[in-house]
Amino acid sequence: MKKLSFLILICLFATLGVNAQGVGLGIKAGANFANVDLGDVETDNKTGYHFGAFVDLGLNDNISIQPELLFSSQGTSSDDFGDIDFTYLTIPVLLKLKFANIVNVHAGPQFGILSSAKDDDGDDIKESFKSADISLDLGAGVELPAGLVAGLRYNLGLNDINDNESVNVEAKNRVMQIYVGWKLF
Repeated sequence: MKKLSFLILICLFATLGVNAQGVGLGIKAGANFANVDLGDVETDNKTGYHFGAFVDLGLNDNISIQPELLFSSQGTSSDDFGDIDFTYLTIPVLLKLKFANIVNVHAGPQFGILSSAKDDDGDDIKESFKSADISLDLGAGVELPAGLVAGLRYNLGLNDINDNESVNVEAKNRVMQIYVGWKLF
């Protein structure tokens, strides 16, 4: 956990130290269509939500770095394990390429800190999962007049989040996100 916190701080300070062409601060929220890849175990999506804030640090007119701080509701459902609901505090750090001052594509790492994990009965099962999740984010968005933003993003979990030795299954988060937001300045 200390290594993850240190890596997050390095990324944030690196982005803040950039000689920015323009800085935008905004808020965003949207829907999550989440799942956990459990290998051969069939799972179903769970619909959740996310909300938070972002900073758009322009390197030039077409390239920017966008760190975000989001609260994210995720999970999965399966016949073998039942429903599992996660909440994460996520920190994506995205490289954004802009086209025609409206459309962008973005990619980068996302660091997630597990806030809670609950089963069907609402019981706390957080100790069965690792406290950190690392994902690769890939997405596209639009930036409309008056600061409105919208987009679609896919979070591909890279590490095994299962921390329960009695369950020999590799578990990786998979989340599709649709969002809208407002860039305040």
